[in-house]
This record gives sequence, C-alpha cells and structure tokens, in this order.
Amino acid sequence: MKNLNNLSNKVINEIYRDGYSIVKNVLNKKKCNDIIKHLDKLEDKEANNKYHTDERSKFGQVVIRDLVLRSPKHFLKLIDNNLIIKVLNKVFKEPSILDNCMASKTTNVNKNYFGLVHIDSHLPSYSNENTSDIVACYCLDDFTKENGATKVWPKSHLSGIRIQNSKNYSNLIKKKNKYVEAKKGSIIFFLGQTWHQIGKNINNQRRWGILCHYKRWWIKPSTEWTKCGPSIYKLLNNKQKELFGFNSISPEFNLKKQYKNLKTLRKSSKLSKNYFKVIQY
Repeated sequence: MKNLNNLSNKVINEIYRDGYSIVKNVLNKKKCNDIIKHLDKLEDKEANNKYHTDERSKFGQVVIRDLVLRSPKHFLKLIDNNLIIKVLNKVFKEPSILDNCMASKTTNVNKNYFGLVHIDSHLPSYSNENTSDIVACYCLDDFTKENGATKVWPKSHLSGIRIQNSKNYSNLIKKKNKYVEAKKGSIIFFLGQTWHQIGKNINNQRRWGILCHYKRWWIKPSTEWTKCGPSIYKLLNNKQKELFGFNSISPEFNLKKQYKNLKTLRKSSKLSKNYFKVIQY
C-alpha cells in the first residue's frame, strides 16, 4: 500500500506539473500480447460488421470503442486497476465514472494521415483541482515516435483553452510539444484538458493502446453503461458497478406515492445482485 501511495503521488505531481505522466511495468509482456490477440480478433469482427462506423482508419487510426461491453471477461479488469483508482480518488476526491474504454491502433497511411490536436474534457480548466477528466492509456506495444506515439503539449492543461475549437488553433499548436514514448506494459496518465494528438505511424510497426477515460460522477458518460444487461452486471465487482454509474443513477419520481429519493449517490455495496430483475427501463 505504501508503494502504491508513493507511486500515485508521483503520478499526480507529474500530471499537475506537466499534464501527463508515465508509469512503467504495469502490465507484463504476456498480458499485453494476450490482450492484443483479442483486439486483433475484434478488429477483424468489426471489419465484417455492416453496422460498424469506421471513424478514422483512412487517417491512420483504428478505433474500437466500448471494449468492456464487447468482451467483458478480457477487458473489465483494466478499468479498476489499483493505481488508476488511487489516482482518481486523490485527484477527484469524489466518486468517478467510466466515460469509455477503447482501443486505438496507428497505421501507416502516408500522406493521408490526419490527427486533430484536442482535449478530451468538454470543459477546459485553468486549475488542476477542477479537472473533470483523467485518461489512462495502456501501452500494449512500445510507443515510439516512428510508430505513432501520442503527442502532448506539456503544461497545456493549465491554458484554459479547448484547442480544437480555438480560432487561433494553427498558431497555438506550434508551441513546444513532445512525443510520449513509453515501453510496452506502461500506462500513460494525462488530464482530460491536456492538449494531445495521435502520432503518425511512419515505420509500419504495430502500436496498440487501450484508453480508459474517467469523469467525475455527475458528468454524463459517452456510453450508457447501466444498460449493460444482467449477464455483464453479474460480472461486475462493486468498484466496477460504481464506474458503470449504477450508484449514481438519477432518482425516479414515484407518481403513485408522489415521492422520490433526494440524493443521487448511493453505496455500490447496497446495490441489489438482482438489479435487472427489480429495475425496469
């Protein structure tokens, strides 16, 4: 526990100072390779799915969202990693929820590459204490400048600028930036308001990563995790239920009794094991 405290404090000091932090050796190589096998299968499956929306492959990025719904047994354990939860608790000082858990792979598309410099937060912030989003990126391969390592703008998290919507975008992105090169098995933490951009793959080397994006509990996530259904719900531990938002569903007004609970937050340990049998949507 002491080592976890020290490591989480180191991460927080660095993300507060620079907007990002790298932690090595979170996953071993075997675990990384096992996850990559599942991602490769999902990528093939998506290619044959007529309903799939190809977001960015022609620009150099393969994206697979909602991993914990597509294959919960393979990806659920990534979202409540002890170090990640420790960092979230210390920064937010209140419960957090999962915004998304998605895979990202860079590909070499030569001159067709395009990556918008952006922030993941809906709202930029001038202060660390008021950050609303934290992202943890698992590096399943080595992240290098040549294979598309994430590019960040150090200290941009304190700019208060949502760069992708700035009228001065072209000039602002000329400021000092850096490729976040990290070894296989590392986690890259960054605040949601840190300017970043997916790198350009120029050497055709594989670069898979998984992005776990977290928000304060009262912000709406990009996926309605509470509609996951009973089979996935049964797989969730209490922390995962909290990250899915089961302990922060807006209270319903009972028309018959003319009554509702006044508080939204509740303890995840109090949630029914038969939630989907007693709650109707």
